[in-house]
Amino acid sequence: MGYIKDERPTTMMVGGSWNIGAYKYKANGLLDEYLEGLKEKKLIGSMCMGCGKVIVPPRLVCGRCHREMTERVVVSDKGTVTTFVVSPPIEKGKVKAMGMDAVELGLFTEGEVIMPAYVQFDGADCNLNLLILDADPKDVCVGMRVEAVWAENPVGALSDIEGVRPIPMECGGLDENQKKG
Repeated sequence: MGYIKDERPTTMMVGGSWNIGAYKYKANGLLDEYLEGLKEKKLIGSMCMGCGKVIVPPRLVCGRCHREMTERVVVSDKGTVTTFVVSPPIEKGKVKAMGMDAVELGLFTEGEVIMPAYVQFDGADCNLNLLILDADPKDVCVGMRVEAVWAENPVGALSDIEGVRPIPMECGGLDENQKKG
C-alpha cells in the first residue's frame, strides 16, 4: 500500500455545513493548573516518567503505558502544523458557536475564511486544535512552523491562546516541493 498523497495528489473538497463551534474540553483536576500556565503565556503539560510522553494539557494517566503522570513540564509555544482545513467563506446563519450564530456574535465576519489546524508544539507528543491566523490559505502547508498568538491580557482562560501564526523563515520559505507535502 502506497502513501495517500500518491493516490490523491490534489486536495479533496467536502461540501456541507460544519459546526466548528462544537469543540469540547473535558475538565479534570488539572484544568486549573493548565489555565494558570496560559495566564503566564506558558503551555503546561504532564510527562510520563515511564515512557517519557508529554501531553498538553496535562493528563492524570499516560495513554501509552497507563502510569500516573505527576511530573509537569512547560513546552515551547512554537510548533508544527500536522493537519489543517481551509473553510469555505463564512455565511451568516451557517456557523454556530455555543448554539448562536457566529457572525452575529462577532466571532467571524461574513465571507471570512478560517483555518482550524492541529499543531504539535515543540516538546509535546500530542496536538492542540487551534486556528491559523494571519496567513494566506495558499501559503499554509503541513509541516509549516507556527508560533502561538497570545491574548493581549491573559486572564487564565482557554481563550488566552487565540491561535497560531506562521513563523517567517529566514531562508525564504518553502519551495514548491515542500508545499506539496
